[in-house]
Amino acid sequence: MFETMKYGPIGEAVERALPGTEADPVGIYAATLSLFSAAINGHVRTEDGRPVSVWTVLAGRSGIGCKGTAYRNARSLMGLAFDGFFSTRILTGISSGPSLVSNLYGIELASMGSEDGPDGRALIIEEEWGEVLKRAKRCPTFDQKLRTAWDGGEIQNRTKEEVQRIESPLLGFHTHITPGEWGAFVSATAALGGSYNRLLPVLVEQSKMLPYGKRAAIKPDPRIAEAYKWAKAKPRSMSLAKEAYSTFDDIRAFMLGKMGDTPEHIAVYFERTAEQVLRVAAVLAASEMKTRIPKKAIQAAWAFVQYSINSVEKLVTEAHDGGARNRVKSLPEMIRDLLRRHGGEATSTLLLRSLQAHTNAQGLRETVDQLDDVDYYKGMTSGPGAKPIIYRLLREGDAKKGSAPETPPAERPALKLVEQPALRPKTAAAPKAAPARKTVIPQPAPASMNPFAALL
Repeated sequence: MFETMKYGPIGEAVERALPGTEADPVGIYAATLSLFSAAINGHVRTEDGRPVSVWTVLAGRSGIGCKGTAYRNARSLMGLAFDGFFSTRILTGISSGPSLVSNLYGIELASMGSEDGPDGRALIIEEEWGEVLKRAKRCPTFDQKLRTAWDGGEIQNRTKEEVQRIESPLLGFHTHITPGEWGAFVSATAALGGSYNRLLPVLVEQSKMLPYGKRAAIKPDPRIAEAYKWAKAKPRSMSLAKEAYSTFDDIRAFMLGKMGDTPEHIAVYFERTAEQVLRVAAVLAASEMKTRIPKKAIQAAWAFVQYSINSVEKLVTEAHDGGARNRVKSLPEMIRDLLRRHGGEATSTLLLRSLQAHTNAQGLRETVDQLDDVDYYKGMTSGPGAKPIIYRLLREGDAKKGSAPETPPAERPALKLVEQPALRPKTAAAPKAAPARKTVIPQPAPASMNPFAALL
């Protein structure tokens, strides 16, 4: 995939860095596009005056995503020419609308007296974006102000002392998140409002493992530094070369069709695909110090945005499925799950113990009466007492009869019926007769025996 999106000095610089890093090449490419676009933002605009900043999100599992490595590699590729920008204009921990406006206003105010005039460029960097999203849920204006800043529209914040107004925000954005955090904190409501179709999420993972001590230092690319100086020399307006018109129109038509065939909870992330392609292509052309965006730059930008589209589809689908797995189950679903867990059969006592406060014995029976695939019957007992009620999950072809199954489920051993001997009714005992006295008739002892011994 990287080969299809690689273009110009940025693509070549990333390619040269690959032998000495374990980071995902697409991750390094995304971070470099984001950092470079934030640095030239305001100096370079599209022909209709919109910003060219590319907002990227590296999404990867902790430890194997190499998100931080990709970001540090991108910083190294930029070199010393960008140190002034990075040292004064990086923002972190922004989790509310007022905080966003206040920080951008402070940066712009601090540059009022500079030789080049006001400069409101800023770059949000969050290597733990999930934590910020968790806090941002408490602010009702954060998403709206972030959307407006991407569009380059005016944002403001009213305090007791003043009205902080940013007429044309110049905001860059690069963050890191895990797929699990995406599912937990990227809300469907904010997505439907358009908060996340301004972002280009990119799934990343470790590209390879290098032996210890074999990682090479990433050297800055002088062409990127030269393009930065070119961009700052005077305002630049980026427009499509005529050869790129039809290619760009084809991309727009394709995405309109794709959005029509895609569920809304996913399609909302693609609503600004055409502008995203144009912004990426403009940044790539600017790295070549061109104001005309060639066809090849559009094609490379489209490949990068397509990779982001695939990443979004996977992230959103997994988050949606995870939400379905974690939802509260209905009582019939819980009954079926418990019966499957116990091999297809379970006593009423066992089910009620597992269901706890969800229902009682009567509610359990009434619920099962409404189900076509669950039945119950009276079991057998080996001793005195009430017979247990046994619930069973019917197999395909079984009819609901309300009696014991003819063949017990194969998953469980058949219950053995222990026959008890019939108990005789108790009757009054007849009085026992006194034992007859036996008369002992002494026998004459033999002559040879001692007569006294015989008597004893």
